[in-house]
Amino acid sequence: MHVWEEAEFERKAEKMLRGHRGSPLGRDFRAFRYRYDVSPRDPEFVRRYDQTFPDAPGSPSWWARKFREEN
Repeated sequence: MHVWEEAEFERKAEKMLRGHRGSPLGRDFRAFRYRYDVSPRDPEFVRRYDQTFPDAPGSPSWWARKFREEN
């Protein structure tokens, strides 16, 4: 790669990443990554969600209906 090609690439990269949010000061780089969340799911939230959206994909009634229809 020539020097001028590298300079052009750096210019485009800086332009693209200009609006990218960084980690707040003092925060871990994993701050915005869900896969690093090690907290257990709140069973109360799951229960209320299933009551609010009883036919949502993944709800207990949805799974029961899905396997009842297939058998």
